[in-house]
Amino acid sequence: MLEGLLFILLILISGSFVIIAFITMLIGFIKKSSSLKKTALTIAILPIICWLLIAFWYLVTLPSFNKSDMENFAGTYTPNTSSKANKSEISGPKLILSEDGTYLFDGLEGIGLKKQGTWKTGGNDGLVEFYDKNGNLSEWASPYDNDDDHSLSFEYRGGQDPETILFVKIRAE
Repeated sequence: MLEGLLFILLILISGSFVIIAFITMLIGFIKKSSSLKKTALTIAILPIICWLLIAFWYLVTLPSFNKSDMENFAGTYTPNTSSKANKSEISGPKLILSEDGTYLFDGLEGIGLKKQGTWKTGGNDGLVEFYDKNGNLSEWASPYDNDDDHSLSFEYRGGQDPETILFVKIRAE
């Protein structure tokens, strides 16, 4: 959320300074003042800096964070046995997340994951997104990262009331 507010702030600041620079440049042409034209060009530097910051954030920084998260979350996950769901139903499923962005799942119907597909971090509000073979979003999970103990929380829709199932990382890839 803070990222979105910062993005909006940078856009508003850059837009305001573009308008100010344009008006100053226009006045400089009307009055034939080279100092006003230079001032307008100086003012135009701030929007360029704002746009470069936005581009750096979305083209360099975020992909680096997401790649690091994918490396951290890659591994084999099994359901937490202290879950409220029926333990006999969830004792067997495994979710294997690979660092290359693919996954294999051999489990529950109520979770909504396909048997295989792709996954990525950096979804809305930090969710981990799972896609089927055709690239359609099939499920998402809330990640939890406690030191080296990674886990993913899925909504299980197997019964009348949806429950949350926590998949805990048991082995790194």
